[in-house]
Amino acid sequence: MKKVVLSLVAVFMLFAVSAQAQVFKLSLWGDICVPNEDYTGGLELGIGSQTEAVDGVQWGIIYSYAGKLQGVQLGLVNNTDDGTGVQWGLVNLAQDFKGIQWGGVNWAKGEFTGAQLGFINYAKQVTGLQWGFVNYTETMKGIQLGLVNIIKNNTMFLPVFVFFNFCF
Repeated sequence: MKKVVLSLVAVFMLFAVSAQAQVFKLSLWGDICVPNEDYTGGLELGIGSQTEAVDGVQWGIIYSYAGKLQGVQLGLVNNTDDGTGVQWGLVNLAQDFKGIQWGGVNWAKGEFTGAQLGFINYAKQVTGLQWGFVNYTETMKGIQLGLVNIIKNNTMFLPVFVFFNFCF
């Protein structure tokens, strides 16, 4: 009897916490979602997901957008303004990102810290690693590995080099 009561209390507490923390969200596209909230603190599944803040996993089959991401984005196209964690998809877009972008095209408009692993990697400013067929950045503290490696403002080595490039 004690086990049953303890199990019921545990389930009740889990549902009470999940109701407050927005643990699960289903999205069809954009604002067509249940529950229709601007925050997900757990798992968000959808065809096209659009949420202002995600702490957890956002998995949009076609498209995922999070204004602020702390966790993982999965899908064909992933997009965040301010991200920390992992983006894994065909196209990964970010304004500023810390972590790993792993996909066909990885694009960070601003500062990127971590590793970009893909066919084409671009970031305005990189601290870390770019590993792909074509790697481009304006300024870098790190290394590039690939066929074409461009560090526009390279003060240590060449601005363009094959197989590798670096600036520390």
